[in-house]
Amino acid sequence: MTGLRVTLAVLGAVAVAAVALVGRPQVLAILGVAGILAFIVSAGCLAADLLPLRRRHAVCSALSLAAAVVLAIGGQLSPVLELAPAITLVVLQVVPGVSGPGIRRSARPRAG
Repeated sequence: MTGLRVTLAVLGAVAVAAVALVGRPQVLAILGVAGILAFIVSAGCLAADLLPLRRRHAVCSALSLAAAVVLAIGGQLSPVLELAPAITLVVLQVVPGVSGPGIRRSARPRAG
């Protein structure tokens, strides 16, 4: 599972670098390929997060799917949509590991 998240983060970083280094309209081809690959990897990541259900990870994977679609076609609509989904894709891969573990309930009842 971590390998899929690393792959998504790398795809997002490649897209950020492409936006910074490659001019328009050539960057749209790079973003399109990165978006398609990110969509495929995000779908696998979402499937892995749903069985067993890990809510926080599944939400980040579902949002990664949406970011991948915007990454693939968003740059054609607006220059702002070139960079924002790429950064979002990188951030969404870090969020599940950084956020707290949440409330865990003990299996043993408390003595009282």
